[in-house]
Amino acid sequence: MLKYIASTIKDLKLLSRDRAGLAMLFVMPLALIIIMTLLQDSTFKVLEERKLPLLVLNMDKDTFGINIVEGLKTSKFFKVVDQDGDNADAVNNLKSRVSKGEFQIGIVVNKNATELLRNNIKYNIVQQLPDEDSLVFGDIAIKLESTAKIEIYFDPITKNSFKQSITSALNEFSSGVEAKVLFGVYSSLLKKLLGMEMKNKGGLDKLVDIETMYASSDDTIVIPNSVQHNVPAWTIFAMFFIVIPLAGNIIKERESGISKRLSVIADSNMPIILGKVTTYFFVGIIQAISMLAVGVWILPLLGLPQLIIGDNYIALIILTAAVSLAASGYGVVIGSIATSQEQSSIFGSISVVILAAIGGIWVPVFMMTDLMQKVSMLSPLNWALVGYYDVLLRNANIFGILHLVIALISFFLLCIGISWFYNRKRS
Repeated sequence: MLKYIASTIKDLKLLSRDRAGLAMLFVMPLALIIIMTLLQDSTFKVLEERKLPLLVLNMDKDTFGINIVEGLKTSKFFKVVDQDGDNADAVNNLKSRVSKGEFQIGIVVNKNATELLRNNIKYNIVQQLPDEDSLVFGDIAIKLESTAKIEIYFDPITKNSFKQSITSALNEFSSGVEAKVLFGVYSSLLKKLLGMEMKNKGGLDKLVDIETMYASSDDTIVIPNSVQHNVPAWTIFAMFFIVIPLAGNIIKERESGISKRLSVIADSNMPIILGKVTTYFFVGIIQAISMLAVGVWILPLLGLPQLIIGDNYIALIILTAAVSLAASGYGVVIGSIATSQEQSSIFGSISVVILAAIGGIWVPVFMMTDLMQKVSMLSPLNWALVGYYDVLLRNANIFGILHLVIALISFFLLCIGISWFYNRKRS
């Protein structure tokens, strides 16, 4: 026990004298969180905060076209700009402006769309009536080949998500307008047959509301944003990046002969290994506390959302401890296997970057392909990130993240076992 304590105190003193290493461990991660969150904030904002510009040419000038344009203008998702004209030149002008990138989307409501819609509605009504009533509208209703049409022109660089947004919106608006025109046709028919004039009140409003929300086992719902992703993500990255000073410290002691003398004094490599793990374990804890504090108090001052910690403090503390252990164990195993400081720093940094990339630190896992989502589960940084998501976003308690904590601790024990084996074999 005394040998372990002495080894820990020795490593703490060495680390405190390494100002460059301390700056890399604390200043760089804090700068990363602020910079990356500022860069990615617009990406994580919902679509309603950035209205999509639309160029609209309404050549119908009747109920259908007017209501479609009004629906787009009142929507919180689109910024509508009207295109003048009602002929082929106006359509070509719209297409030209879209193709040049002035607008990403152009919409054309064709001429006589309302009249075509009314005619087809009348035809469908007549088909349901007895033959003797086929002239109920005054003449024979004929099914026309053409229908009310809306043409949508996309800039080739338009994202599929935007295409789906505008298509869904137009489908919704056109359904409402069709119902309105249908109501008008039936109203005129009833007035003609029964002398009954219907009131155009109510009945056309939406009868079903679709409410979107985040699933949560708790009443406290946290909406994910750039801060909720970047703060835990880059905290994990920083905790694992201690591989460079930790592995470098191990190799420096080995090359100077200090590690051999210490192992002779301690009669085992394990107190030395555990001393280093303890030192950098506390470094990881301090890193996590400082970066979470930045998310809570500093980022809001920059106009960014505040990091919501939630109420499951015990789960958060246990998860952070497990991540710090895993990061310390990884640094120890790299230092034990590498044969030079250059090798440890290059392999250690590159391996952490790769594990971060596939683990969802840079790009959230849900944005990856199916193959990469499966590969991401091999990264311990992904286990840690999923754990933070569960605690911060899904309000998970310790039992909800227990499997991830066990996985991280198992990774730590595996690293320590490999380190002990290599040091014993080298001795």
